[in-house]
Amino acid sequence: MISSYKAAQLHMEKARDKAKGRPMKGPGWRLFQDGDEYVVTTCGEQVGRFLTNNTFMFTLLGETAHPVAPTLSATIHRNLPFEWARVGEKRYRVEHRANLDGERWRWDWMRQPTNAPLVYPGLTFDLTTGKCLNPKPDAAFKPEVDPERRKVWLAALRAWKRQVKIAARLGVFDPLMAANRANPPSWHDRPDWREEKYLDILYTAIKDGRCDTDLLRMFVDAKVTQYTPPLTSMEMFGEVERVLAMSSVALRKRFGVLVERK
Repeated sequence: MISSYKAAQLHMEKARDKAKGRPMKGPGWRLFQDGDEYVVTTCGEQVGRFLTNNTFMFTLLGETAHPVAPTLSATIHRNLPFEWARVGEKRYRVEHRANLDGERWRWDWMRQPTNAPLVYPGLTFDLTTGKCLNPKPDAAFKPEVDPERRKVWLAALRAWKRQVKIAARLGVFDPLMAANRANPPSWHDRPDWREEKYLDILYTAIKDGRCDTDLLRMFVDAKVTQYTPPLTSMEMFGEVERVLAMSSVALRKRFGVLVERK
């Protein structure tokens, strides 16, 4: 583990080629030198920097941390004197190990707002004391709501759900589920509503009031597998509602309802 600026210096001194950095512990972790500072990356994503005043500054956004979050959660403690915990969609808390006081595996402790700060670019810890120098209150990360855009979102959502519900009552999902079972798509081709491209498709459909067969087939292909018990059309409508609830934040951001604070 590299726990200080001096330790980062010593680690880099042994690098064969400083331009290529030097591996740290665990797959994907690497240390680079940038002038007088030392940059830590994992899986190609910059995590933070060791600064000359013996502090560590995180450079991650929630969005940039998301793809490497499992690696950070599992192995950050092997490379840096910190612990990492997910507390919401693309929201993470980080804490210096000196402040955990035996709470190494108490993720519930870290998730408390008063115990560990939310990570953001510029979050800095004193590596001598472990103290966080510039934590922000959770309220600073909550987006503002545009009331006019919220009206547009709710109207579009209600109208679109009404179309899907009518289609479900007419049994439109039944032949789609039968076709899926007769010729199931590969796992690679099944839609994942957490991915940006599928969220964009769903956003466009709601915005344009589109509820065509191809879109409904995507919901079926995402849900129905060889292990799924038989479903009715109205149960598939329930699955659509579940996807909407799960994707609510992402969809509201696309509609301009949630505006990041400046």
